[in-house]
Amino acid sequence: MLSDPAAAAWVVAGRPAVNAPTPVAGRCGRCGEDGPTVTVTHIISEKFTNFDAWPFGSRRLCVPCAWAYSRSPASVPAMMITATTVTEHIKGVGLAAVLATGALPHTHAVVLPTSHRRHILATAQWGHLATDGLVTVWDAAAASRLTNLAMVRPAVTAWARARATKSTNGRQIALEIDRVLLREMPPYPLLATQPKQDWPGFLAAWTALQPWRTVAPLWAAAKVLTTPVSAAAAYNGRQTG
Repeated sequence: MLSDPAAAAWVVAGRPAVNAPTPVAGRCGRCGEDGPTVTVTHIISEKFTNFDAWPFGSRRLCVPCAWAYSRSPASVPAMMITATTVTEHIKGVGLAAVLATGALPHTHAVVLPTSHRRHILATAQWGHLATDGLVTVWDAAAASRLTNLAMVRPAVTAWARARATKSTNGRQIALEIDRVLLREMPPYPLLATQPKQDWPGFLAAWTALQPWRTVAPLWAAAKVLTTPVSAAAAYNGRQTG
């Protein structure tokens, strides 16, 4: 249905056809739209195991949903979808600034692949963040936690790099940053790198992240959103529609 973010993205893309026999009348198993449909065997790998998540049962897809599933997960970038536009954010760059401003309107949806191994676009919902294995409402609390992570992560990164030895490689530093960020409280030596007057705010930001630490898909998405990007790799977003 055209009120669905995946369908809106399909319209913005110019209503492309899918590589399947001529659609016939039926009901889409994913979104429930009655109209032209194709059988899933022409679109989805036989290894697909998420049929149980389709509320309408049918093994048929409308053309917009079929298009969303026909796109290789490896080729789908992070994106902000509205009813009339799709703005791509390669590697999620630029999305944090948007998501940190507050709750997503019910006319916006965000798709944020982390592994590029799952079909994320087809799961998108208005007012939600869709990522690997999770679709969650993006409210003011989520925006606040993202702001908190964006504030504490640079301090952790700087501290981990300062402690690294000459034999420590980049992957080991990244693992140490992740390990520290997952702690319920920051190590005192890390806290001591901050001005004392900032300690209450730093600790409040740190503890506010605890609900995200226990949800692996959400934590992975948050790390993507707050990953530092070099000036050479900066990407402002490409909008279509």
